[in-house]
Amino acid sequence: MTLARLFDKLRGNGRYATADDIRNVFGDYHNVLHWLADFLLGDSNFAESCIVDACTIAQTQGPMFHEWLVYWAARATVRCAFQTQQASVLELAREYEQGVDVEQKQSPVSVEHFQLLIENSDLIQARLDVLCRFVLVYRGIAKDSTTAVASQLGITASAVERAYENAINALDLLRQGAVRELMLPHYGHIYHESALAASID
Repeated sequence: MTLARLFDKLRGNGRYATADDIRNVFGDYHNVLHWLADFLLGDSNFAESCIVDACTIAQTQGPMFHEWLVYWAARATVRCAFQTQQASVLELAREYEQGVDVEQKQSPVSVEHFQLLIENSDLIQARLDVLCRFVLVYRGIAKDSTTAVASQLGITASAVERAYENAINALDLLRQGAVRELMLPHYGHIYHESALAASID
């Protein structure tokens, strides 16, 4: 909302964003970027090293680039986090490719789902593997297409779809208030009924 209002003001005044404009906006978004990196990596200290310093970039780029800084700061932060987890993502993707085809294509996350994710990020993070978390961010929050996500992560579209379905199912459990089910041990992309039943007993 802050960014949208800033851009409306800039367009109304017929000017580009200045470095100070970006610093003000980025100050508001720094915590969001930290949450994003922490959610993906599960390590608050390591997450800090993945956050791109848009204030510094603003000083070295021309005015036409400034309007995109916050957008690209988020993209660069996720990309940096992915580079540290690429091997794990590729390994998990091979497992997801063996799963059952997804019958219904999932849409990007709704406002309700997004709010649940923000309020319960620790619980969701513990429930989802790292591939699901990256797919949730790219497909669900950034609203990239399945094909685009597959290309960015270097995996197949079917692996993306199955990982995203897992992520949406976890958010649906939260929406239904099924927190107990969400806290049960997670056994990967295939839910083994016998193992799940044993964990309940």
